Amino acid sequence: MSDPTFRNYSSEQAKKYAEARGSYGSKLVELMFGCGPGNATRDLALSFKAAVGVDPGSEMIRAAQGLGGLTMTDQPISYHVASAENCASAPGTEDGVDLLTAAMAAHWFSMPEFWAEAAKVVKPGGTVALWTSSSFFCHPATPNAQEVQKALFRLELDALGPYELPSNRISRDMYDNLPLPWDVEPVVLAFPQADFIRHEWDRDGVLTNGEDFFFGGGEYTVQELEEGFDTASMVTRWREDNPHLVGTEEDCVRVAMREVQEASGLEADGKLRTGSAKVLLLFKRR
Repeated sequence: MSDPTFRNYSSEQAKKYAEARGSYGSKLVELMFGCGPGNATRDLALSFKAAVGVDPGSEMIRAAQGLGGLTMTDQPISYHVASAENCASAPGTEDGVDLLTAAMAAHWFSMPEFWAEAAKVVKPGGTVALWTSSSFFCHPATPNAQEVQKALFRLELDALGPYELPSNRISRDMYDNLPLPWDVEPVVLAFPQADFIRHEWDRDGVLTNGEDFFFGGGEYTVQELEEGFDTASMVTRWREDNPHLVGTEEDCVRVAMREVQEASGLEADGKLRTGSAKVLLLFKRR
């Protein structure tokens, strides 16, 4: 299904999304070697001579254009309003691309159409890279970690569960059920299953390296965590359905952050170590 939330964001919502979501980190970029407000595009552009970012939301593109970004040859990133299923229409892709990426977005695509489009726009030998984050976890060393995690799950599963769409569930399940080129009709032969690579880290909050979240983890104040949750599509839909609670102490995010703070014993300016499970899917163009 198409995304019913992000593409309809206002300019203020798009700006807050870009600020709260931040960078995807050098580890992911190194390993790989949707635009949204361009966070992933800006990271990746530094490794390419040219970069094009597309998103179906005009305000997301406007936010990306405001933030800018340069390639390795100091050329500005080109941003355009276009869907993933029609990305080959974006100026700058006429001669094909070496890398087509979607950061935390592929679960919103019509995958049969996307794979057909990817076969058109990715050069032979090029790569499609799709990645997403799953549930949010506190670090196992967090004081009273079990109760802190229960508070986080009450937000994700209890408060926001009724606002989860099938696409959200595909992301939460770490793309286990995302339709791949050989799953769609007609099958897209341009991306052989034999060349497919899947990487995943920290599934179910179990640390892959036994010490810390592999990437995307960090230390955040309760206020910073709240700002991050504010950008989630399910939170947006909850607030649209409960406008009388937005900004009050009964807002679903505010309630969860209060429970997290109480369970962990954090001071107002204290920081919580957190992270998410991650998955990266890589497809080589025949």
